[in-house]
Amino acid sequence: MIEVLAVTGTTYALIGGLATGFRSRPRYTQDIDVLMDVPAIKLPDLLERLQAKHFDFDQPTVITEFQRHHLAVLWRGDVRLDWLAPVLPAYRHVLETASNEQGPAGPIRVATAEGLILMKLLAYRLQDQADIEALVAANRGTIDLGWIQGEWETIFTTDDPRWRWLEEQIANA
Repeated sequence: MIEVLAVTGTTYALIGGLATGFRSRPRYTQDIDVLMDVPAIKLPDLLERLQAKHFDFDQPTVITEFQRHHLAVLWRGDVRLDWLAPVLPAYRHVLETASNEQGPAGPIRVATAEGLILMKLLAYRLQDQADIEALVAANRGTIDLGWIQGEWETIFTTDDPRWRWLEEQIANA
């Protein structure tokens, strides 16, 4: 898939459990989450190229879901691939600040620890909280809390209990 994204000029970043494992400790996940920005006009070509690489999906459904709901699901065998569009400016900034890393199969763009913490703080499910704890522990002393706060404040205030929880996690790391 990474080759197809590169050939089509699609900007992307690995997010979710795999990215958290890359930036902290490995953990089990049932899917691959990708934040990606692809212009609507390029989406059909991207999908055709992925189908040629044995990805399984209904192209009209994926196009509709990605354009209307900013989320689409594709499969390759038993592997689920979740695409998320960067609708919020904060998500766009997560995408822009992702870095190129060396993965097991070659180069891959991965969201920064700060970007992952921000996205997981916004979702704030139990697994997200555990991931944040792992990211804070693995990146102790290097997390740019100011960047996270700047992005957070475009959506919520620092009076939000989630923000106070994050500050506590970082203070206790």
